[in-house]
Amino acid sequence: MGKRSNAHLRAQKEGRVRDLQTCQICGSTDNPTGHHIIDIQHGGSSNLDNIITLCDTHHKKVHSNKINITKF
Repeated sequence: MGKRSNAHLRAQKEGRVRDLQTCQICGSTDNPTGHHIIDIQHGGSSNLDNIITLCDTHHKKVHSNKINITKF
């Protein structure tokens, strides 16, 4: 993956702030990350509406296809 754009980084930060730094699946506040609901490479946008805050555990599960957040 190349360098992330400012819009990308800003959207992830705004998503974490909106979600109170809390995983939207389990409620954990440990190491929250902003995750694109629809990945940029699949036509997703770098804006707040396309971001969900996830903990490390759930972020990894999404990336390994163990959780589908578009159906969650």
